[in-house]
Parts: sequence; structure tokens; C-alpha cells
Amino acid sequence: MQASKLFRLSGIAFIVLVVVALVACGGDDEETAVPLAQRFVTEEDAPGSKADPVETGETTESLGDFITRLGEFAIDPDNEEATAVFEEAGFKGWGVEPRFFGDTHADTAPHVVSSYIELDSEDGATSVLDWLETDSKKPCPMSCAVQISDFDVDDIDDARGVRRLATAEDIERVGIEGQVPSDSYWVAFTDGAFVYTVDLHGPPGSVSEEQALEIAHAYHDRLTGN
Repeated sequence: MQASKLFRLSGIAFIVLVVVALVACGGDDEETAVPLAQRFVTEEDAPGSKADPVETGETTESLGDFITRLGEFAIDPDNEEATAVFEEAGFKGWGVEPRFFGDTHADTAPHVVSSYIELDSEDGATSVLDWLETDSKKPCPMSCAVQISDFDVDDIDDARGVRRLATAEDIERVGIEGQVPSDSYWVAFTDGAFVYTVDLHGPPGSVSEEQALEIAHAYHDRLTGN
């Protein structure tokens, strides 16, 4: 996951947080919950994407395991604070799955990473969404090369959009050794007691806000049945 973290921290990518999120079509009712295999972005949501053969997906119902893994996806998490936030929100489960674009896999190829976080309630989901958004806007540790900005996500209630861009020029000027140019578009939203996130990232010029929004809307509409 290290190459993706470089994208996320140089550009959340990989993430993400990242982050990302499970939607249940009827709250906590297991009979109406979206099946596990359908909780992530698919080729239908992101045309041209393929399952990542290197950075495979994973899930956990353990808060401790999630907090341990969070450091690879979040920008600069405080583990003590994160544990308190997710405990209060009623953490129940988390999963993440990456996909890539291109004929052959490469660390520098554009990737789309989706994830879900299942909580106890809608209020818990909202508090986690707020925490994720705050983390996604933090400056990268040890580097000042990342430009951070918001973008609008229309037609998805209370969705959040954050762009993180690190150009070659900015890295040369105020970056750190080993940092690579990257562009990341992160979208997160809730549905019931679930938070979903999708992060589209790659070298500058290889991804766009328009593409990220198209994927996020397709993902959201499929999960919620809209």
C-alpha cells in the first residue's frame, strides 16, 4: 500500500483516507443491506477500471485493526482521537478496495479507491464523515507541496469533495525527497448508518473532477437504488 499512500500524502490518496463507505438500503436491516461484494466501486461505476492485482481489498470488523490500518489511508490521523471518534460513533466494520485504469498495472497509473465504514446510527455516520473530511484537508506531514481545495458534489445530500494536488514544480520548491506529482479527488457521503468514500488519483493530468464526480454519482446511485 506504500505507493498509494505516497499518492494520498503527496497528492489522501491512496489514499484515503482514506477513505469510503458502505451503504445499507434500509438502515441496519441485514436483509436489505448491500451485499459485501457490491459495497465497492465496480467497472460499471468506473468504466475502464480493473481490479488491482497488487493492492487487494480487505475488510475488518475489529476497531483495533481498523485504527492500525487507518495510518495508511488517512492523511495525518491521531490514533487516540480516531479511536474515541469511532468508538462513540459505534464502529461495526470497514472495507477498502482499489481499482486501476490502463492496460497493465503500475503504481503510477490512475487508481480509484472505494471504501465503506459501518456505524451504529445516522448520527454516528455524520460524525465520522465530518472527521474524515477534516483529515482529508490536513497538510501532508513534512511537505508543503500539496494544494488543498473543496469542490461541490451536486445531487448527493451532504456529500463532501476535496482535491489534493502536488505538481512537480511545487514539489521541487517545497516538497520532500521521494514525493511524486499527484492529483486526487476525494468524495464522501453517508447513507443511513454508513459512510462511503471514493478517491480518484493519479499523476496530474490523468484524472479530473468531472471523472471523479461521474464515478461518485454512479456509485451512490447504485448503492441507494436511485
